[in-house]
Amino acid sequence: MTTNRQEVILEQAMELIIENGLGELTMSKVARRMGFTEPAMYRHFKNKQDLVISLIRKVSGCFEELFQQFNQDEPPEIFLPKYFDGLLDYLEKVQGVTILFLSESAFNRDQVTREALQKMFQSQNARISGYLKIAAARGEILPHVDPAAAALVFLGSAQAITTRYLLSSQKISTLTARGPALDIFLKGVVG
Repeated sequence: MTTNRQEVILEQAMELIIENGLGELTMSKVARRMGFTEPAMYRHFKNKQDLVISLIRKVSGCFEELFQQFNQDEPPEIFLPKYFDGLLDYLEKVQGVTILFLSESAFNRDQVTREALQKMFQSQNARISGYLKIAAARGEILPHVDPAAAALVFLGSAQAITTRYLLSSQKISTLTARGPALDIFLKGVVG
């Protein structure tokens, strides 16, 4: 459970990452943004790894909140585009920070960060897979569709679109970016 002060620190750390990348995230830079000394940071977070893991948990919580915003009783052809657009909007807002976390953990071979990322991914995949299982029980998806595999493709499409737009320095437009990718996905899942 994070305190109000920790929440503000996490917001400042996220802004620092969005502005300058994960390589620029240091305890001293976040402390300066907060207006206090670096030693004061250690009262809130043990070290940079603890700060990064807390950021990953925050992003994971945002994914959960986003998922809960939409009516999961709606059929896939209605629910999934809404959720997909929401994911793209969020990933644009945080400049695809999940990619930065992944590259940081892979580059540093940081097992603790990897485990936090894996938990975030598994949670996202489980939410979508669970939704698709319920939709399958209602007869709303094709009988041959594996919900876990379909959830993986869904998330991969959102991440690929985010990556494409980050590399092109363009804005993600949910009206144009998701079209073909999500249409192909829906045809394979819903028919």
